[in-house]
Amino acid sequence: MGNRKISPDLKLAAIRLHEWGILTTHEILECVGFSRHTFLRICKLYHETGDVVKPCSEYISRPRALNIEDVAYLTELVF
Repeated sequence: MGNRKISPDLKLAAIRLHEWGILTTHEILECVGFSRHTFLRICKLYHETGDVVKPCSEYISRPRALNIEDVAYLTELVF
């Protein structure tokens, strides 16, 4: 199955079922429909960060060549 969005609620429910010992890993994976690799990756993220969703990167676009001080300096030179 290709890349598809898995809701954070479903990820958290799967982790809790596993941690509380309610279902086996095999049973959880049959119910939720994602792979063992995905489940292990979600578990690792949850134990490292306390959340099941990767934090957003603060750098979404290409890095700027000039920072605000550079722009202010150049503006002073021109005017």
